[in-house]
Amino acid sequence: MSTSEFLKKYFFWTLFILCITTSVNAGLNKFTNLIFVEDWLIERKVDLTINEIQCRASIPSNASWFGARVRLGPENELIEPIWISVKANQVLDSKLVKIRELLDDCRSGLLFLPENL
Repeated sequence: MSTSEFLKKYFFWTLFILCITTSVNAGLNKFTNLIFVEDWLIERKVDLTINEIQCRASIPSNASWFGARVRLGPENELIEPIWISVKANQVLDSKLVKIRELLDDCRSGLLFLPENL
């Protein structure tokens, strides 16, 4: 094997290993985007310190950080910060039912396979 072939293989395998190890950490101990549904973002976090899956939903267009967004709280209640004006079609009961169902599915286990999107 020539030096150039060896370097190509070494570079390829190094890049491959780096790509695998960085993608594996997605969603571990930090919230990551899972799915967008009708203006709502559902995020997931697998907390390894307490062995728990946490999921949350919000409308990201209103603010850059979660606490300032229109969102669903820990008991799936609608939280609307008073400084944000919300479009009526973003918080329709039919939409909220769908988002709550997706959150329940998200929290039910590691495998998230949403139906009827």
